Amino acid sequence: MTRIDFYILETSTRQSRLHFAVRLTEKLYRNGLSVHLHTDNTRLLRALDDSLWTDRDISFVPHDIAETPIAGCPVTLGNGPFDGTEQVLINLATEAPPYFSQMERVVEIIDTRADDIAQGRARYAFYRDRGYPLQNHNIK
Repeated sequence: MTRIDFYILETSTRQSRLHFAVRLTEKLYRNGLSVHLHTDNTRLLRALDDSLWTDRDISFVPHDIAETPIAGCPVTLGNGPFDGTEQVLINLATEAPPYFSQMERVVEIIDTRADDIAQGRARYAFYRDRGYPLQNHNIK
């Protein structure tokens, strides 16, 4: 069964959420896991793509924007349907994507903005009501 992890940030900026997603993606990649980042916002998708290229001078996370897994590419990004079973899904969209249960693990990143908290609570209830194991992580 898919494990759901909520990372709750103590910040209120979209940039902090993006930065955390990029750092977590790098960590997961370095640990040999395949990752798909999902968003429902094209501007955020482009920002993720740019940040994965430029976040740190000493790191490189090979990635591509795709609706299907790409052989040899450990990290994909998308804002639509995805036809893959990556090990980790980082969901930055308003709702859980329909394919979330194909993944071993789903990561939800929540900041302290009121709209993000409300949307995060709705996703939490969605997963809980379907019996998925949930974990919360408070990030300072």
